[in-house]
Amino acid sequence: MTDDKPRKILTLKRKPKPKAPDVTQTEEINDNVAEFVRGRKRVIKMQSAAQKKAIKDSQLSISERQSRELKRLLAETFSVWRRRRPLARGVDAQITAFIESQGLEISRRAVKKLLHRHTHHKSYLQNVARGGVRFGLDGTEGGEILQEERDHAKRALDALDAS
Repeated sequence: MTDDKPRKILTLKRKPKPKAPDVTQTEEINDNVAEFVRGRKRVIKMQSAAQKKAIKDSQLSISERQSRELKRLLAETFSVWRRRRPLARGVDAQITAFIESQGLEISRRAVKKLLHRHTHHKSYLQNVARGGVRFGLDGTEGGEILQEERDHAKRALDALDAS
């Protein structure tokens, strides 16, 4: 039983140890998963919703952060705002007075962004298209909704539905 072929030799050697970094390294895999290296171990950790929101909020502009804070305050304070009732003309002056009474530092640009986003929301446009009365922040009546404003709201709703 002699073979002309030499036998293959199998050797078992340990792999060399990788050099572990002293500092923990973080690598973003997805938006919601982070990978940490601790010594020779790799730890995959899911981010909580609060962590995701904090990261996202830190990337916003100053006026956008102010606008969101003002939106939260107005929704907590005024039911007209929360229910997206049609707002009276000149409501921006009422919002400015509210900001001053609360002692807040919110830019005019943030107020404009907030009003634009609020008045272009689908439920607000539906309330305007229905017609009726406009309201101030405190709930007092502030005039009627004109027919051309109702038509504009209907066109804006149609544009939202088409997109």
